[in-house]
Amino acid sequence: MIAALVISPLAVAQTPRDGPEGAPPPGQPPFRGPGNSLAPPLQDSATSISRQQALNLARGRFQGRVLSVRIDGSNWRVRIDQNGTVFNVFVDGRTGEVSRSPD
Repeated sequence: MIAALVISPLAVAQTPRDGPEGAPPPGQPPFRGPGNSLAPPLQDSATSISRQQALNLARGRFQGRVLSVRIDGSNWRVRIDQNGTVFNVFVDGRTGEVSRSPD
């Protein structure tokens, strides 16, 4: 039995039109969005507390596994899982004050 080799157009590896995977199109700055991407989020110039400092401050007040850290206005929002209970901790980006509510 002889099988014919046919290459499907879908099987051919193609480079995306807008550059290498993960790279922005030419002439555009790299994406640095919120959330837990590997790229650090853009920090508000009014905040003096870094992402790592916010994480450390939240861990100092609340036990549990940190799920995410992201900037939310001028506050850092740290999501923590404490034995199956997930809650938000807010760290003021200017003062470092830690609370369970955003204000």
